[in-house]
Amino acid sequence: MKKMKILTSTILVTLGLCAALFLIDKTLYSNWYIKNSSPNKTEISWTKFTWINQTLNGKYYEKTAMLIPCKIEGIENNATFQFDLGSGYTGIYENTYSSFYKVNPKLKNKIKRLKSNIQFWNKNKYFENLKLQFGNYTATNKVAYVFKDYGRKVKNITVKDTIHLGTVGADIFKNKILIIDYPNKQFAICDKIPENYAEQLIDIKLDKYGKIILPLKKNGKNYEIMFDNGSSLFPLITSAKNISNFSNSPDIDTIQISSWGKTHGVTGKIIKDTFQLAGQNYVNVKIYANHSGLGIAKNTDGMAGNALFWDNTIIIDFKNKKFGIRRK
Repeated sequence: MKKMKILTSTILVTLGLCAALFLIDKTLYSNWYIKNSSPNKTEISWTKFTWINQTLNGKYYEKTAMLIPCKIEGIENNATFQFDLGSGYTGIYENTYSSFYKVNPKLKNKIKRLKSNIQFWNKNKYFENLKLQFGNYTATNKVAYVFKDYGRKVKNITVKDTIHLGTVGADIFKNKILIIDYPNKQFAICDKIPENYAEQLIDIKLDKYGKIILPLKKNGKNYEIMFDNGSSLFPLITSAKNISNFSNSPDIDTIQISSWGKTHGVTGKIIKDTFQLAGQNYVNVKIYANHSGLGIAKNTDGMAGNALFWDNTIIIDFKNKKFGIRRK
């Protein structure tokens, strides 16, 4: 009986330790420090983003992705990172970063295994002391995320080449205020909300990775919609199983898209009823059904991309869990 109790206690302690170590891994990556070097601290410090346009299935689409021009300490080339709040992590694409090893072999030492003697199974990696510069901002992290085995390798890099090297996700804005001005293609990071942006903010939720969950109301029912500016092309997208909650109209569009390297089809239809998202009313909005389930968080009812906000400015208060839309 005594041996049984000891065995049970040992198992519980081991499970608890493993769970704690797993959670430590998840939170390590989110310890970002952002410095604003703007000489005028009383004004909003804007930095630019750029749009990517793509041809999908022979049809041309504008504004399919947001890119942030930036520099990384240790690399002479200009770089871009995708602006993707649907990602819980900000980090480097391992495959693309490895393209620089031929030019500078010492860069290989920046990527390390995130493991301990206890966590022998852990194959995750981290980037040591990542320093990312964009506009007047410098974002640093001692243990930055590495998208393992992801990204496109680039042959014969020259200094003039701009390399797409990673993703800026939700974690970098922890306890900050993010303002995205879509018409002027710029964004700003603040420690507090500027007075003229503090109007009509609503309460929102953040998931365990800091990703934004917006309230949607339609026909008296409440839904939870993740805001994902990485799914830039879509006003709204949901799973095929949930599409009837939003629209029973016939399909009018089909697009083949890629989610983290996997291609799948989505079909679009119109929501003819008026609905309210993040405190604003919308009508005749297109919603897409994702038939693969890729990219749709299980704890949400769908996602909102950038298309609903292209003409507006949005305010995201990660510190106080608030969200606002400033219309033109």
